[in-house]
Amino acid sequence: MGAVLLYGLVVGLQYGTDGWHLPSVLVAVPAVVALAFGPPVIVGAAVVAAATRWVFAASDPGRTGAAVGTTVVIFGIAALGCFVVRHRERSAARLVSIATVAETAQRAVLRPVPAAIGPYAIAAGYRAAARDARIGGDLYAVADTPSGLRTLIGDVRGKGLDAVATAAVVLGAFHEAVLDAPSLGALAGRLDTSLRRFLTDDPESFATAFLLEATPDGTVRGLSCGHPAPLLLHGSTVSELSVLPGLPLGLRDETGTPEGAPVEAPVTHLEPGDTLLLYTDGLAEARDRSGAFYPLPARLAACTGLPHGHWSTDCNRRPTRSRAAPTTTRPCSP
Repeated sequence: MGAVLLYGLVVGLQYGTDGWHLPSVLVAVPAVVALAFGPPVIVGAAVVAAATRWVFAASDPGRTGAAVGTTVVIFGIAALGCFVVRHRERSAARLVSIATVAETAQRAVLRPVPAAIGPYAIAAGYRAAARDARIGGDLYAVADTPSGLRTLIGDVRGKGLDAVATAAVVLGAFHEAVLDAPSLGALAGRLDTSLRRFLTDDPESFATAFLLEATPDGTVRGLSCGHPAPLLLHGSTVSELSVLPGLPLGLRDETGTPEGAPVEAPVTHLEPGDTLLLYTDGLAEARDRSGAFYPLPARLAACTGLPHGHWSTDCNRRPTRSRAAPTTTRPCSP
């Protein structure tokens, strides 16, 4: 549209006014066309602009040299425009291909969670911190086991495909061990062992994780491996779930509790209508443009109609950067 207006303006002023010499402005026509169209349209616009320049030259024979120069510039700009457009199209296609591969890798790692297990309704979501990003180091998984519903949520140190590879190791170990691990402590030990074997070239890497076990009668136990505790929405209160704290996966003490030994995690009893929100620290520690943290308690209170004063949490947790990957579980009413 802009090129058409420019072309019409040049032609109108050239024939409608005296003393104006505007044919050289026609060199801008293919440049404007290149902003929105591909090479065929660019070449066509260059041909029209060059032909118009020679129509102007027919009424002014003394400017034949100028017409030749303008024609050369027009086709030179058209050639440059075609090159830039082709490069832009190849770059865009490459980005689409990379994004598709990344999204496929992410979907292969993060399996869809079931809508319900026993009396519990389940929902999960993933959103990367960077706009348009589809891949990262956050992870979650849900499994139906003889011990009840078991859930994993975690955050791998790092980003990109390396983080996804590490997350795949943790998730693979979880799905392998979750059915027969006698306790959450034993399960965490097996995840830690698998991650240590994978991180032999990078001993400083680790993954925070939270393991949750919920039995059909509403009994819930949680084990934190350096990960934020879930939020319990119960009646008119919002509070952190009482959990057993521990070190992140990959940093656990090798002389600590041996694999398979029982670890007594605090017990919480859920009632129909209660909700547990499992999330990564990227949700609670996201900042707005002014640097203020995301008001997670206020948002939860607003969503559930709860008063803000019923919130309680540990404000001394060390901040780390992460992407949000919230997961919710809710016991269904009988």
